[in-house]
Amino acid sequence: MQHPCLLAIFVASSLGLAQAPPTPKKPLDQIQVLALLAGGVSTQQSAMLVNEQGISFEPTEDCLTALKDAGADDVLLAALRVAKQTKPDVLSAEAAATRGEVQGHLARAARQSHAKLYREAEHECRAALQLEPDNPDLHFALGRILVEQNKIDLATAEFRTAVRLRPDDVKSHLNLGTALSLTGDQGGAIAEYRTVIRLQPEDASAHYDLGTALAQKGDLERAVAEFRAAIQLQPDSAPAHYNLGMALKERGDLDGAIAEYRTATRLQPDFADAHNNLGIALGEKGDVDGAAAEYRSAIRLQPGNEAAHFNLSRILAQKGDVDGTIAECRAAIRLRPDRAWTHAILGIALATRGDRRAGFEELSTAHRLDPANSFFAQWYEKLR
Repeated sequence: MQHPCLLAIFVASSLGLAQAPPTPKKPLDQIQVLALLAGGVSTQQSAMLVNEQGISFEPTEDCLTALKDAGADDVLLAALRVAKQTKPDVLSAEAAATRGEVQGHLARAARQSHAKLYREAEHECRAALQLEPDNPDLHFALGRILVEQNKIDLATAEFRTAVRLRPDDVKSHLNLGTALSLTGDQGGAIAEYRTVIRLQPEDASAHYDLGTALAQKGDLERAVAEFRAAIQLQPDSAPAHYNLGMALKERGDLDGAIAEYRTATRLQPDFADAHNNLGIALGEKGDVDGAAAEYRSAIRLQPGNEAAHFNLSRILAQKGDVDGTIAECRAAIRLRPDRAWTHAILGIALATRGDRRAGFEELSTAHRLDPANSFFAQWYEKLR
């Protein structure tokens, strides 16, 4: 009986991968720090930017308290306390007043973003942009907030504005690439990730995201090279090993894929999709028991993982475990009732156990969901 395995897809987010320190740039002002907070940039990345670039404001206790209220945690606050300080630009009274208003809007946006009140955070960012329309950090923060609301086209426009205003802004190019990838424009995403790599060749996240975009476009050779580059820069990245495993499997290198999936699960034992895909690769190598163990690990970690339940049902059917097959099929159907193959496997298992009527009902459902499938039609007729 030939039926498909269900693989988890490429992990498209670079969360968990480190960005290389940026090339030296101007110190961060308070608005830029607030923009990072409003945009939900991780504490580690924000602290890294503070450490590398320094700041152009005095981190007084009142200032740090305000930033803490806006979502800064102890890691970022500690980085601010010891950051190299330079004197801020001298502003006119009018310009200083405008900056104060912008800071107020951004501080509120950061608090609201931290509370997942993204519509309100968007409103505050737009109010800040009314005061400083050519501030790339405000466009970046707004773009990140729009992504959280799944307003990808609007977010893309904000990131484009940010890179136009500051062409060497790595974080805006990286986020523009992610937004373009989400819209299906892998070519545009690839161009942005390559820009990031040109600006910062040691940026693991850019190599990872470029590899993912190339893989989704079908360019597996280059994808493998980029995932390997990301791993060379950050060997302990479970997502990079996982995506490399997927690309290798797509190329037909099962042994290579198994090795990468094993590394991913060793680095991140709770990585359910990696256990699922490792199970598939082991099954294709003929290691049925190893495959079943990995599917069970995926289900233990993520009971709602329909693909793992389905894949385990297949393996149990191969092993002749009829009761186990039935149980896993039913679990998968509860999670996704419209997958025809699950109903077909369940129907055959029920018929094998002697319940032809229940088996016929499941095969009828499979045939209704996929009437063009000749395998379903044959079993449907056989049990009528």
